[in-house]
Amino acid sequence: MASSDASQILAGIKSLIANPPQDKSTRLELYEAIKDLSTVIEDPHDTIYRVAYAPLNLTFGVVASNLNIFELLAKSEKPLTVTGLADSQKCDPVLMGRILRFLASQRFVTEVDEDTFTANNVTQALSKPGFAAGMRHNFESILPCLVKVPQFLADTKYTNPSDVMHSAFQLGHQTDLPAFIWALSQPKMMEDFHLWMAAVYGDRPTTWLDAYDLAKHCEGSTDEDVIFVDVAGGIGHQCALLKAKLPELKGRVILEDLPMVTPQAIPTAGVENMGIDMWQGQPIKGAKTYYMRMILHDYPDDKATALLKLTAEAMTVDSVLVIDELVIPNKGAHGHATQFDLTMLSSLSSIERTDKQWDTLLDSAGFKILEKKPYAPTGESVMVVVPKA
Repeated sequence: MASSDASQILAGIKSLIANPPQDKSTRLELYEAIKDLSTVIEDPHDTIYRVAYAPLNLTFGVVASNLNIFELLAKSEKPLTVTGLADSQKCDPVLMGRILRFLASQRFVTEVDEDTFTANNVTQALSKPGFAAGMRHNFESILPCLVKVPQFLADTKYTNPSDVMHSAFQLGHQTDLPAFIWALSQPKMMEDFHLWMAAVYGDRPTTWLDAYDLAKHCEGSTDEDVIFVDVAGGIGHQCALLKAKLPELKGRVILEDLPMVTPQAIPTAGVENMGIDMWQGQPIKGAKTYYMRMILHDYPDDKATALLKLTAEAMTVDSVLVIDELVIPNKGAHGHATQFDLTMLSSLSSIERTDKQWDTLLDSAGFKILEKKPYAPTGESVMVVVPKA
C-alpha cells in the first residue's frame, strides 16, 4: 500500500474517533475490522506485552473500581486531578497517579493534561455497578482457577475436564467442595455474580422471547394451568421479563431454585417461588413450558443428560422444554462465547457447546429438536425440544 493511501486511511480513522457512528451495526462492523487491522499491523513486542500483561487490566480495573475512580470520573462534568482524586479517596497521591497513568495507557480513562484525567466511553461502562461486580467476580472467583489451569491440564494429561469434583477450581480455591456448594458460603461473591449476570444480559436488545412465541404455545390456557416453569431460575430475572413482556398471558408462572436462593428472588406479581432440588426430580408435572437458561452449560454431558431425562419425566404431550443457551457455531465462534467456554472449563469442568455438540447431547438424552434459533450475535439461542415419541 502506498504511504499516501495509508495516510488517507489514518485520517479517516481519526475522523471516526472524533465522530463515531451511532448506528450499532456499523459500530460493530468497524470494531471487528479494527481488531483485524490491529492484528496484522501489531509489532511482535506489542503482541507479547499485550498477552503477558493482560492480567494487569483486570487487577487494576478492580483497584480502580474499589477507589471509585470510574464512578467519580463518569459523574464529573470536568476533568479531575490526581491530587483531587487522591484526597477524596484517601489514597497516596503517588499511587493514585501511577494507577491513573496505567488506566489512561489502556484507554480506560483519558489523560487531558499532566496529572489530569477525564472519562471516556470505557470509563462510563466500567462505572456501571453490574460491570464493576463482573470485574470483582472474575478477579476473586475465576482468576484463582485460571492460575491453576496449566498445572491441572498437564497433570490430567490434557484430558477434557468433566468432573466438577476434580478441576482447576479445587486447586485455585484450595477446597474439596464443588464450586456450587463452595459458593453458598460466599454471599458477597454470589451477590456480585447476580449483579454481573443481570448487567450482561439485562440490556440486550433481543431476548429469548423474541425468538420463541410463548404466547402462541400457551393459547387457550386458563389461570390454573402452569404455563411456565423456570428451572433453577436464580432470583427470577426471566420470570420478571416474561411478566413484563406478556402481562396478559393467562396461567401460572413458577420460579424454581434451591430453598436458600428463592427467598432472594425479585418480587414479581404473578410469579410463584418454589424451593426445590432439581436433582430430585421435577415436582411440577405437565407444565406447558419448562425453561432452562444457562443451566446445562454448568454440567458435563453425563450430568446434563441426567437433568434432561428428569425433566422429560414431568413432561406431557402438551409440554415443551425451552433451552436458552449459547450455541457456538461449528465454525467462526464469537470471542465472547469462547471466553465463556474456557471460564466454564476452568471453574466447573463444564462446557459451552457447539451446534453439533448440542445435537448430540439432546439426541442421546432422548429429545427431538423442534426449533433452534439464535437471537444474539454472540451465540445466545433458543432450542425448543420435546421427548422423542
